[in-house]
Amino acid sequence: MTKIAFFASAALLATTLLAGTASVSPASAGNLDFLSNQNYMRCLQYFSIRAHGDGAAYDQGRRFCNRQYFPGRPGGQY
Repeated sequence: MTKIAFFASAALLATTLLAGTASVSPASAGNLDFLSNQNYMRCLQYFSIRAHGDGAAYDQGRRFCNRQYFPGRPGGQY
């Protein structure tokens, strides 16, 4: 058996074994309840427009919206 054929068969075997051990679970987007909060969404849109692509400005606005519409939320990233 040539080196290339040996490498190809080893790669095929490794790929098959790896695919066989993978667990199948549906992807989850997480909790999307905040989308129903219209005031919060308007606040995010406002700061998104004002940031003009500046990530730091948008992050500051997002944190403001989180504090304004989800005060004292445990685990919330402000």
